[in-house]
Amino acid sequence: MDIRTQAALLAAIVTLALAVAALLRDNRSRVFTLFAVLAIDLSLFSVALCFLRWPEFQLAESWWNRLAVASGALVPSTALAFFLEFLGVARRPARRARNAMLAGSVGGLVVAVSPLVNVRLARVAVAAYVIFGLAVVVSVLLNRMRAAATRVERARLRYLFVGALVAMVLSAIEVVLAPYFHYPVEGLGSIALTIYMFFLSQTLLRHRLLDLHEFLGKIVVVTALGLVLVVVYGGLVSWVGDRRELFYFNTVVASFVILSLFEPLRHRIEEWVVATLFTERYELVRKLELIRDRAASVIDPAELAVTVLDGLIETRRVTHAAIWLLSEDRPGFRPIDSRGPAPATFLEPAAARALMAAAAAGQKAVLLENLDRRMGELQRLLPTGPAEAVARSGRMALAAVEAELKRLSAARAVMTSMKAGICMPLAAGDRPVGFFTCWDERVPEAFASDEIAALLEVADRCALVIENSKLYLQMKERDRLAAIGEMSAGLAHEIRNPLAAIKGAIQYLDPSTLPGEEREFLEVVVDEVNRLNGVVTQFLDYSRPLKPALAPSDLNEVISRTLKLLQSTVPIGIELVIELSAEPRRVLCDAEQLKQVFINLAQNAFQAMPGGGTLTVSTSVVRDELAFWREGSRRPDQVEVRFRDTGPGIPEEERERIFVPFYTTKEKGTGLGLAICLRLVRAHQGTLLVRSPPGGGAEFIVSLPALRDERPEPRPTAPLDALQARQRRRARAEVRLRKLKRRKG
Repeated sequence: MDIRTQAALLAAIVTLALAVAALLRDNRSRVFTLFAVLAIDLSLFSVALCFLRWPEFQLAESWWNRLAVASGALVPSTALAFFLEFLGVARRPARRARNAMLAGSVGGLVVAVSPLVNVRLARVAVAAYVIFGLAVVVSVLLNRMRAAATRVERARLRYLFVGALVAMVLSAIEVVLAPYFHYPVEGLGSIALTIYMFFLSQTLLRHRLLDLHEFLGKIVVVTALGLVLVVVYGGLVSWVGDRRELFYFNTVVASFVILSLFEPLRHRIEEWVVATLFTERYELVRKLELIRDRAASVIDPAELAVTVLDGLIETRRVTHAAIWLLSEDRPGFRPIDSRGPAPATFLEPAAARALMAAAAAGQKAVLLENLDRRMGELQRLLPTGPAEAVARSGRMALAAVEAELKRLSAARAVMTSMKAGICMPLAAGDRPVGFFTCWDERVPEAFASDEIAALLEVADRCALVIENSKLYLQMKERDRLAAIGEMSAGLAHEIRNPLAAIKGAIQYLDPSTLPGEEREFLEVVVDEVNRLNGVVTQFLDYSRPLKPALAPSDLNEVISRTLKLLQSTVPIGIELVIELSAEPRRVLCDAEQLKQVFINLAQNAFQAMPGGGTLTVSTSVVRDELAFWREGSRRPDQVEVRFRDTGPGIPEEERERIFVPFYTTKEKGTGLGLAICLRLVRAHQGTLLVRSPPGGGAEFIVSLPALRDERPEPRPTAPLDALQARQRRRARAEVRLRKLKRRKG
């Protein structure tokens, strides 16, 4: 068997394997089916060539001639049908070319099944038709490449055009001219055809041009690695000659050498190929690794954003970059920092639902180019007329196509507002805490797969830093509370006892019996003693561990009872408006602790409106879109209690600090009221947020998880259970009867 026969056999096996792989795909589209038909036809043609050149099968030469002519005549038709479908060319403009190819293929089949197959002139005519038909297919590729709308698509089609041209020319030389003229490189046509069909199959699977670049790079790596291993193996085995014992020994030695060198050698060759052929990719991956290492030494999210985003901009491969985190004041996401043109200032939960769904499905990165490509595929499935609607109804339900198009359009709109070409969820454990986005708007396909992998490593490091920063803040809060708790015992003894003595002494003096100025001084002392006693009480309340006695309660009833207590303390000029939800929902709470929260919020609102105003207290049931991402599990509803006043509002710089212990803007405030409220609400697994619109006024929102109204269904009593219950009652009655008889006896 010569090299040409072996090359033809290789082409037959590979093309048949590619056809089977295409046919076994789930939800196979028309383009994969046509590719499988083309591959099967080329496999039959290669089989015929192989057995025509195999000396042992010369007796059946006429049958292999017929198979070669028949399968060769079908190649232009199958190739044209595949490329027209692959390139998205409409069927009506290409109808003339299809009919011409079909007529030529029918003529070739007539030659194959008739005695004309033994006439050289007929075989030459069929070969001329095949070459002409393949030239038409290549011209279709060339025209489509010239008319491509984008540089990326043009480059993608250029690969296909050059590969098809080379494979066609080499195969024609090998099949038509090699039998009559000296051919210096035998088998090159079959090898070129095999490589091109494999590359074509990868083009169907890899939609991105950068992935094709990576695929070509892997081919170079495998080739170089194979050559190195051939040198090692051949160098150790070839000199043995006919000495069989040395052959086996050197084979074992060569195998151990290859196994020892394979991994480090492969790594070195891959690094060399990427650094040599794809310099920009190599530099970006290296810089992303440096950014990842620098981010490991950061604990503050703001500092992390500066480190990561500045590092990305310095690579000159990114025009937009941002880090988004869950907002603290309301459900949604905010960019903590960004580079390039500013993205949207806030992302509502409804808008981010598509990205959150992708994160929940385990998708590590959402690419804008993938969304555009998928939307284009789905739009081609939509019918353009009644006849086409009937023809396409078997592929995918129209409603399903429209629903997925709507979802993809929403995701694309979100990423456009975020100025994101690639969006990566920042996952802390099993729940996302934000997003890491970047984009290079200068090119449609900005990042190759290894670059995306490096970006994902940076995103994972950012998520870890953000989670660690939360744990660090919790530890600081715990240490602060521990210090306060240690101080509280001493304060209770060292301050409250002297205060009680001072107050008792002043009351013993009876300020009412003293002259006006002296009485006023003593009353000031009494007031200040009472205020200091209140400060100590609040201090102790804040430092004392919370142990709420939780029980199901209707929040509307708790609000009503609290506001009845406040009716007598509402200042003159302030109107109290109550708007309770018509849908009562129960929560698991300590009603007395929630009363303390509501009274504190109401009194703060009264103090914020010294000139009068309106305090509106309302309750409502809402769906918390981000409950899954905050808590890690799906919760039903949230019950919100809102305290909205018409005062001057709270400046933005104060809004971030009002819940910090001992921070106050009041002349005689302690700075512990809101801190205690926040602790109490968090003890109920709720949130306390503050909003202050630019027009004035402030709104405090207490959000608590609603209690599911789940009533266990009564378990039906089986007949066996009833029988056992009667038997137990009878046994107890007999025991009592025996005891009674023993007493009487």
